[in-house]
Amino acid sequence: MKTAARKYLLPLIATALTAGAALAQSSYDDVAILVNARSAVSDSIGTYFQAVRGIRSSHIIRLNVAAAEVISGVQFDSLRSQLETALTGTGLADSINYIVTTKGMPLKVDRGGSGTSWTGTASVESELTLILGPYKSLIGSGGGFLSPYSKSTEHFSHKAFGIYLVTRLDGYSFNDVKQMIDKSGPGLPSNLVASIVLDKDPLWQGVYAALNSRMDSAAAAIRSKGRPVILNVDTVYVTGSKNIGGYVSWGSNDHHAARYAVNAIPGNTWVPGAIAETYVSTSGRSFAAPPVYGQSLIADLIHEGASGVKGYVDEPFVSAMADVSILFSRYFSGYNLAESYYAASSYLSWMDVIVGDPKTGFSTTSYALPIQLAMFTVRTQESSSSVDLLWETASEINNYGFFVQRRASGMDQFAECPGSFHPGGGTTVEPRSYAWTDAHLTAGTYEYRLRQIDRDNSVRFSESQSVMVASATTVVKHGARPAGPGLDRNYPNPFNPTTTITYRLANPGRVSLKVYDQTGREVATLADGTERSGDHAITWNASGMASGMYYCRFVTSDGQWTARMVLLK
Repeated sequence: MKTAARKYLLPLIATALTAGAALAQSSYDDVAILVNARSAVSDSIGTYFQAVRGIRSSHIIRLNVAAAEVISGVQFDSLRSQLETALTGTGLADSINYIVTTKGMPLKVDRGGSGTSWTGTASVESELTLILGPYKSLIGSGGGFLSPYSKSTEHFSHKAFGIYLVTRLDGYSFNDVKQMIDKSGPGLPSNLVASIVLDKDPLWQGVYAALNSRMDSAAAAIRSKGRPVILNVDTVYVTGSKNIGGYVSWGSNDHHAARYAVNAIPGNTWVPGAIAETYVSTSGRSFAAPPVYGQSLIADLIHEGASGVKGYVDEPFVSAMADVSILFSRYFSGYNLAESYYAASSYLSWMDVIVGDPKTGFSTTSYALPIQLAMFTVRTQESSSSVDLLWETASEINNYGFFVQRRASGMDQFAECPGSFHPGGGTTVEPRSYAWTDAHLTAGTYEYRLRQIDRDNSVRFSESQSVMVASATTVVKHGARPAGPGLDRNYPNPFNPTTTITYRLANPGRVSLKVYDQTGREVATLADGTERSGDHAITWNASGMASGMYYCRFVTSDGQWTARMVLLK
C-alpha cells in the first residue's frame, strides 16, 4: 500500500416494534442487474438474485463482453456502450439508482501502467458509476475523481448526485455468491449482539497511522449505536471471532498475520448483514478459484460468510481506503450497504470494488443486549387461577438461562418464582420459544418479569407485564393489551400452516397489512383498503411458504407496527 497526493435490543426490556425504515427500501425497482451473455455463472447469479429479490425481468441487462476478470480500455468502451444503449433504450437511465454486476462480468479495466494514479486503470464498477451523467467525460481519464456522495448524510438518488452506486456479486463460486445473497437484503433483523472486530496493527506509523486512528473513531461510533466492539490494539492478528457483524483489519499487511493465520484468512463466523474492510492494496484483484495469493483476498471473507466487503483491483493509496468510522456509523443508522460504503469512500473512476447486495440493511428494531427478545406475553388461563408466560428469542449469545420473577400488588420487590428456571440456548441465531405456568394464585394483580443470566454471570431484566387474577374461575385480563390502534401478536406463533393476525383501528381509515420474508421481500398482502374502526382479525395460510421467520407490517394513518411470526413445518 502506498500514499500519494490526490488530484482531486432494543434492550431486553422491550419487544420488537417495527421494521419500517428498512422495509421502505425493500423495493428493487431502482436496481439494474448486469449479466454477461458469455458466462454461465453470471447468468445463474443474475437469475437467482432476480428471483429472490423479486426484480423485474426488464431490469436484467445482458451484455456481450469478454468473460475475463481483466479487460482492456477498448473492451470496456464496448461494455459501456452496450450498457448505455440498454439503459436509455428501456427508459431505465433516469429511474434506477443502483447497478449490480455479477461474477463472470469483467472486474478490472487495464489501460496500462498498472499501479499508478495517472493511467486510467480502474475497476469496472467504479467506472460505471459515472456513465450517462455530468461526470461521464472523466471515465478513463486517469486518476481518481472525488465522489459527490463521499461523506454524504443524505440517502442516495441518481437524480440528486448524478452518479450510480455500483456493487458486485462475486465470490469463488456460485455457492459463495448464493450464500452472500441469502444472508443479505433489506430489513434484516437487527443483531446488536454481534460484535464488530477492529484489529489494529500498532507497527504501522507515519501516514499509515491514520488508518489505525480511523478504527478508534469507528469504535466510538459503533458503541454509540449500542453495539459491542472488539478493538484490538496489540500485535496479535485476531482470528476465530464468532458472531461477527463487522470486521476491519490490515489483512496480509498486518506485520504479524502470518503467525496466526494462513494467507491472513481470519476464520470468522458472520451474522447476516455483516460487512468488512481490509487495508490491503489488491484485495479485490481476483475472485477466481483456486486463488493465487500474495496479498490477502476479500473473496475469502465472502467464502466465510460476510455479506459485504470493499476491495481494490490495484494500488488505491491510503486516501482511497474506506473511512470505517463513516462506514459503520451510516450502516448502523439506517443507510443501506451501497450508501454506507460509498459515503465512506473518496473516489470514483478508481480501484474500489464493493461486493454485496446494495440494498442490504437492517430493520429499525434494535437489540442492545445478548438476547434478542422478540416476544414476552403474560396471560391468565381460562377458568383457572394460573398464569401462562410465553417468551421468544430471535438469537442468543452466551445465554445461561432465565428465571421468572413475580411481584404481587402492593409489594416493593420482585421475588424469584420457585421452579421457574429455563436453560438458555447458549449461542444461537435460531429462534427459540419458552413457556412457564405460575399456578394456584390467589385473586389479585401480579407483575412478572424475566431475569436473564449470561454465562459470564451478568444479569439483565425484561420489561414487566401485569395481569389480574380475579378468582379460580374468572378471567379478567389477558396480558396488557393497548387500548388504541395497533397490531396484536398473531396466534398461534409459531404456527403451521395458518395463524390469525388481529389489529385495531381507533377511527375508520385506510389500512395496509402485508407479510415480508427475512430478506424484506413482500410475500402476501392481507389487507389494503378502507376499513371501519374497531377490532379486526385475518387468518394467513402460509402452506405455500418455507419454514422460517416472517414479518407482518400494519400501516395506518396513526402509525405503523411490525410483528414477527415463525412458521415451523
